[in-house]
Amino acid sequence: MQQEQFLKILEKYRTGRATKEETDLIKAYYNAFEIQPDILDSLSESDQEKLELEIKQYIDEHTPEKAEVRFAVAERKLPVWSAYAAAALVLLVSAFLFLRTHEKTEPEIVYAKNKKEANQPNNFVQLPDGSTVILTAGSKIDYPNSFDDKKKREVYLSGEGYFDIQRNPAKPFIVHAGKLSTTVLGTAFNIRALPGDESITVTVTRGRVKVSDQNKTFGTLTPDQQITYSTVKQEAVQQKVNAEKTVEWKMEDLLFDDVTVSNASRLIEERFGVKIRINGERLKTQRFTTTFGKDENLESVLKSITEFNDARYELDPEKKEVIISPN
Repeated sequence: MQQEQFLKILEKYRTGRATKEETDLIKAYYNAFEIQPDILDSLSESDQEKLELEIKQYIDEHTPEKAEVRFAVAERKLPVWSAYAAAALVLLVSAFLFLRTHEKTEPEIVYAKNKKEANQPNNFVQLPDGSTVILTAGSKIDYPNSFDDKKKREVYLSGEGYFDIQRNPAKPFIVHAGKLSTTVLGTAFNIRALPGDESITVTVTRGRVKVSDQNKTFGTLTPDQQITYSTVKQEAVQQKVNAEKTVEWKMEDLLFDDVTVSNASRLIEERFGVKIRINGERLKTQRFTTTFGKDENLESVLKSITEFNDARYELDPEKKEVIISPN
């Protein structure tokens, strides 16, 4: 049974419209979960981590707010997220084990439990390959500690994020958000996939991306193009937009969250329209954490960065050039 079919039956059960056969099916899935609490024990630790991310993504997409399901079998109320978790676990574990049995031998993808959640507006996060993402408040991103020895660079987004991806033609970068996958080689783009929203939007500011779900490709986007996918109709509309207008939010207050001086400089170049040169490889890779207000000027930002990293800067206002050097 497809997951979408199961969700429709579960919704009918919640609202009292399910047939006897459909009710029996719901109970069967629930009981299967109840009698197999150790169902994950047969999986390796890395497989459990991968499955955990898939279940989390699945539940985030489909869980209604403040709803309950009553299971007559046990005559007790169960929060709907638990019911979805049970259903998702049974469905995904079954599919996962089936695919593991029948798939061709390929390098195993290991997902480390590395998660970032933006607790305040606009967190600037550096990913393992040097790519960056700015997350809006409340957004989350899951990613491995390293993309080494993997054919793809894959991350999972819940919320909204502006990505700036390091180009690597041999290793595509894929952002999973809801039912959509956005595939890039090197580009800058925005994804809005807020939990509870009935649409997912992908907007490109630089480069080229491909947007698809599990079944088909909806389109390839170039700068100032956008795809809006309806999670209800499962349809996508592509249109031309002013991409910079769409991503204006990233110019608000900004938290640099354990990023290198080199990556911070790239964002400052974009925000203030200057060119920054950093002297010294060690300084380029030094990490720091600080917050900049949207109204801070260039010199205030440069002073803060250099003080944090025991460095100094030289600014040429006419040439719009900055040199940052170690003290």
